[in-house]
Amino acid sequence: MNADELHSDEPLQTAVTALRAAPPLAPGLADRTARRGRRQAAIRRVALSGGALSIIAVAALFIRQPSDDDGFVTFALVAPASAGVSLVGDFTDWETDRVRLERTDGDRWEVKLKLPPGRYRFAYVTDEGNWLADADAPPALDDFGGPTSMVMVSSE
Repeated sequence: MNADELHSDEPLQTAVTALRAAPPLAPGLADRTARRGRRQAAIRRVALSGGALSIIAVAALFIRQPSDDDGFVTFALVAPASAGVSLVGDFTDWETDRVRLERTDGDRWEVKLKLPPGRYRFAYVTDEGNWLADADAPPALDDFGGPTSMVMVSSE
């Protein structure tokens, strides 16, 4: 074989090997995906075990009004049977331990957050493990097809 001949198998094999290599994952993606999968499995277990009735019994109330032009958004939920409530969403990376609602009047739980302008998906999580979309807010699906709610924060 002389120097002018091409070894067609070598470049082709190199390209095929490069294309078959898995791209690197974003840091933390595997952990976030596993947590969301476990959350969805828990929701299905609750719904299948009759827990859907307890979820329906919880009345949700969502207020999207700035308080005296201070730019804060009030999230509120009426949950009479709950020992505690967390707010999760795009703005918390769906982590249940970042934003806790405080009990205000009897069965009402509330928190005020300052969010930059934009559109956000969110849900409430009770200490009993129920993930609740807000019935009074526009619906949105999470990355796994589960129900969440949406809030729009304007720049005004």
